[in-house]
Amino acid sequence: MELPKVGLTYTQERLGISAVQAYAASAGQIWRETDTGDVGIDGQLEFVNESSFATGRTIAVQVKSGPSFFKHDAGDAFRFYPEEKHRHYWEGFPLPVLLIIHDPLSGRSYWTDARQDLRSPSKDGDAYISIPKANLLQETPPRLLFENAGVTDQSFIADLAEVMQALLATRSAEQSFPLSYFDLYVQGLTSICRSIYYGMDVVVNAVEFNLAAVKAECGIGMGEKEQDFIFGFVKFLVAQNLAQVDYADCMIDWIDRQMQPTFVAPLTFRGRELVALIHREEQRLIESGALADDGGLHVAQEGFFEMLPNSYYRRLPRIRQFQEIMGERTKK
Repeated sequence: MELPKVGLTYTQERLGISAVQAYAASAGQIWRETDTGDVGIDGQLEFVNESSFATGRTIAVQVKSGPSFFKHDAGDAFRFYPEEKHRHYWEGFPLPVLLIIHDPLSGRSYWTDARQDLRSPSKDGDAYISIPKANLLQETPPRLLFENAGVTDQSFIADLAEVMQALLATRSAEQSFPLSYFDLYVQGLTSICRSIYYGMDVVVNAVEFNLAAVKAECGIGMGEKEQDFIFGFVKFLVAQNLAQVDYADCMIDWIDRQMQPTFVAPLTFRGRELVALIHREEQRLIESGALADDGGLHVAQEGFFEMLPNSYYRRLPRIRQFQEIMGERTKK
């Protein structure tokens, strides 16, 4: 009598999944395996912070296990060649997609964020996803795995009044760069204070005003220290859950393109509550006589922004001509 035979592929797959389960258990993270409908995602990991609170910050996981996934050795990394369907699926997935390759013989697993790799402008045209050998899963701190999901090195502040105080107190230490996180928060408010705009124009305008306000003899100075400081504000927005920032996209600008991101992000309920708190504090100062009542002018109030016409106006005739030519070709 012949019985069903369990193939090597199944065994290798389960060893890979078990490695992720073991990592999650040892690191105190939550692992949820996909029970049905696995078409490119084996499960999800949810970040649990140092205080053992589940945060809701989640990443998708795809595990590939077996020696065949290690044959493309590029020295400091392994190259994984996904099928075209998986490239599109992972790139468009709403969560970061952790691609893990597992070696059943050594028990070692290596990882990368496949979605981030596929979205990176520096990887345009590459048929492979690069998995660094330095990214050994068993030695990776959980925060690093969840970075593109918005887990930063900043701690969450539960009390909203303390969040406002942190905005006020977090200031650049450089005399040629007088700026606070409070400047960036209230000056970036837009869309009836339902969203926040972040860009270098807001930064420069705030710094130049502050320099003029104190009649500084020096001009604006900006180096690596200042760049780190202002990107810290983006981390602050994410860490305090003040705005729905696409942090993974910000990281492409910050890491791959080595520039500050530009974005408009909707405020969360907490972010809007912070605006309301600032309004109440402003009213309290008015009533005490510490701050003048300036009618409809408020500390936290929307500002307007637009694309500068001189940056694209010269292209308008060309855009129109392009459409006309393509329209004629379509008719033929």
